[in-house]
Amino acid sequence: MNFLQNPVYAGAFVHGRTRTKTVMREGRARKTHGHRVPMDQWETLIRDHHPGYISWEEYVRNQEQLELNVGQGGRSGAAKSGPALLAGLLRCRRCGRNLHVGYSGIDGRVPRYFCRGAHLNHGTDRCISFGGLRADRAVSDAVLAAIEPAGVHAALDAWEQLCQQEGEKQKALQLSLEKAIYDVDLARRQYDAVDPANRLVAAELEARWNDALRRRSEMQTRLEAAAHAEPPLSEGLRGRLLELGADLASAWNHPAAPVEMKKRILRTVLAEIVVDVTQEPPRIVMTLHWAGGVHTKLSVAKNPTGRHRKCTDKQVVELVGELAKVSSDAKIASILNRLGYRTGVGNTWVESRVYSLRKYHKIPCVAHDQREWLTLADAARELAISAHSVRKLLTSGTLPGRQIVAYAPWIIERQHLNLPAVQEAAGAIREGRRIPRRDPRQLELPLK
Repeated sequence: MNFLQNPVYAGAFVHGRTRTKTVMREGRARKTHGHRVPMDQWETLIRDHHPGYISWEEYVRNQEQLELNVGQGGRSGAAKSGPALLAGLLRCRRCGRNLHVGYSGIDGRVPRYFCRGAHLNHGTDRCISFGGLRADRAVSDAVLAAIEPAGVHAALDAWEQLCQQEGEKQKALQLSLEKAIYDVDLARRQYDAVDPANRLVAAELEARWNDALRRRSEMQTRLEAAAHAEPPLSEGLRGRLLELGADLASAWNHPAAPVEMKKRILRTVLAEIVVDVTQEPPRIVMTLHWAGGVHTKLSVAKNPTGRHRKCTDKQVVELVGELAKVSSDAKIASILNRLGYRTGVGNTWVESRVYSLRKYHKIPCVAHDQREWLTLADAARELAISAHSVRKLLTSGTLPGRQIVAYAPWIIERQHLNLPAVQEAAGAIREGRRIPRRDPRQLELPLK
């Protein structure tokens, strides 16, 4: 590390990279040495003082990278192999400290970001905490959308570099063949000039001539093979490169794409991300600070406290709680599938999954002969009228009932069938009479 930080490595002469400080300890002045000073405060700097291993510009870039790799003082640090893409970029909006990263899950690969700086330093509560999967995905999508126009140019540059490398390879083979031809001619002339009586020298020169002939033949074979070989990039492969350049998401999400490369890309285009969380509604609110100085807002859904991303939707749980009053688990599964609802992991509903959901949320299933709630068909049988007539009573408000979501079954409380208005309307329907109009001054029964 000291060698890489020494300007001598870049061919420069420097004096005054460190200075001495005087401090008072126990009433006496003490001098401490070796305190580094910034580059612009060095006393003497002579560039190109002697031949260096690297240029001065490369040396400066290396020092900047070494400083960034430390990961202290607000710096992001070196890109590591952990799956948390935003590690080192997140800053808490509430206290201004960098967020820490933790991992959980079966394989320990599920990231979670949290701010614990104030908790460690002052013993206060943690500021914010949220899962990293959605945040990583949202920021990655925003970065890919921003750099997508440069993807095509990068693909074309890769095409040109590969073609250039293939051309340089053939040129090198051609030069090697020319040298082999020269060596053969030189060996032949040396053999012709030797005295035949000197057998040892003649044998040595003949062996050299044979070696030169063998190398020339080998170079000719390699050059012919390179000339007749398939081009380094066919038109189909070139089109694939352009396709990947236009759709960076495919390359980004490829299993072979290294995490370290993704992190370096994010840190190249993003200076930092200031983040906060809200509870109502639960959201992750991020401000992306781009390297060019532009700031953009990004809001991502956050799981409510105590729930994970694979939890069944709250509306589905409420619907199951209502349907369990009048339907079996198999029928509830059929209703949920018909309404388009899915489990927390995206599966369709079956009887066993409905049963597990009820057991987890402690939703009782009332026996059929003890039910206090009825479906529309049950109410039609109880009142001895058609289901269509019961629906008209429900829509008019004569018969109280509730439908938790659109197209879900109506749920009717059994005791409401004995209401005088309901019995009078049902009797009129059975006798073929018009349903008597209700007194408009009469207050409607509340819907529960």
